[in-house]
Amino acid sequence: MADILIRKVDDTTKELLRLRAQRRGKSLEADLRETLEKLAREEAESPDDVEPFGSWLVAISRPGVDLDDVLEELRSAPIRPAPLE
Repeated sequence: MADILIRKVDDTTKELLRLRAQRRGKSLEADLRETLEKLAREEAESPDDVEPFGSWLVAISRPGVDLDDVLEELRSAPIRPAPLE
């Protein structure tokens, strides 16, 4: 996994983000990581840009995977029209 360092974040902004994470019951780092992942996935041109369908299907089929989390992610994903090419 890669590391990202963001410098010169306003103190007020950092505190607001910390409080947001606290309300969600997460650490600041975990909340920001989740938010960045969601933003990156929203901008992907197709789901296969993020993770090929076969790999995703295998990943959610493994024992111990919480399907409620998978379904929540699917339900919260933006709806995009299918390309008609």
